[in-house]
Amino acid sequence: MGAPPLLSGSPARDPGAGPSAPSPIDAGGSPAVVSTGGSGGVVGPAELQSSRGLRYRIDAPDGGGAHGLLVLLHGSTASNYEAFVPMMQDVAERYDLIPVSVLAPNGQGWNEGDQEAAAELLHALVQEDLYTQYDIDPSRVVFSGQSSGGGFLSSNFVPAHAAEYAGGAFFQCGAAPPNIPFSPDEQTRERFRLHFEITSEDPIWPESYAATLVAYRNAQMQLTEDSTKPGGHCQFDQQQVILDHIDTVLGL
Repeated sequence: MGAPPLLSGSPARDPGAGPSAPSPIDAGGSPAVVSTGGSGGVVGPAELQSSRGLRYRIDAPDGGGAHGLLVLLHGSTASNYEAFVPMMQDVAERYDLIPVSVLAPNGQGWNEGDQEAAAELLHALVQEDLYTQYDIDPSRVVFSGQSSGGGFLSSNFVPAHAAEYAGGAFFQCGAAPPNIPFSPDEQTRERFRLHFEITSEDPIWPESYAATLVAYRNAQMQLTEDSTKPGGHCQFDQQQVILDHIDTVLGL
């Protein structure tokens, strides 16, 4: 099978016009809607471009009510960007999640370059493109980052935006402490849960991983972690890690 065609995403919204789909968080910070009620996006495997220029691969079902979302961030050299969506087929089907693999802005690694700007681009992709095009249940939004993708999630995206999501994140064979201020409120700690995973022989991330665990525990975030599996860098089944821990991450 050839690569899916690259299509344009939804047009950028006028910032002054307000959201074109309901926000998952109301003014009081609690869940406001059952689903985003998107207007209809591309169905099946496709490679698309967001309104702000991020490339992503998606495999969306045709209707069927509100779906959860599984946002996947690759490692350095765009490792697994093309493979992630089919790789996560089982967990996507079992938990009714739309899998979305997102290419870093520089086409290489998520923790390379301007990470704060990258966090805003990823947040906009979810809020402005995926929420408006697809019917998403905002109480089931899961992020998973591999290596540099995990480092980016833990250092920038989660500290910046965890309060705006309900679900959680997996930091897989990569994690870095927050490099922006992170003082989550009680609601964020309750609604956004984390799982950390690294092998016992990883040669790249052990010190950063340990420091990140300390930082997130100090922030009183709910988390689980496993650093006991043997093997080198990323030598484990990332989908199985999600299957093993997604019930906890989603609070099921």
